[in-house]
Amino acid sequence: MSESKKNPEQQFSRTQRLLLPSDYKYVFNQSIRSSDKLLTILAKKNFTLSKPRLGLAVAKKSVKTAVHRNRIKRLCREFFRLNQSKFVCADYVILVRNGIDKVDNSAITQSLAKQFNYLRKKLAEK
Repeated sequence: MSESKKNPEQQFSRTQRLLLPSDYKYVFNQSIRSSDKLLTILAKKNFTLSKPRLGLAVAKKSVKTAVHRNRIKRLCREFFRLNQSKFVCADYVILVRNGIDKVDNSAITQSLAKQFNYLRKKLAEK
């Protein structure tokens, strides 16, 4: 049995992804923002859903090669999947900055942890 079948709370299903352009527009309008030198995360509470959702925007302009874009997206999805129980029920969009492809995985993971921790506090205040 694969690991994703063992613990349903650590899955990353289709319902936990931002799929439509209207979903992304919802987050881009009046969202809470947290950023550092590697990435920016936008968050907006979603009162209609019971789970947090994630959207990724890894532009070819910021990260040139597909290998690096896929690595960054994989790291972000994995971080979200493992920590989703700690997140406030909201929609999140991760935007990357130039130079993120030059850093190692642990630096990206630390940045994600710091940004999501900040957003969790901010969303709890609202």
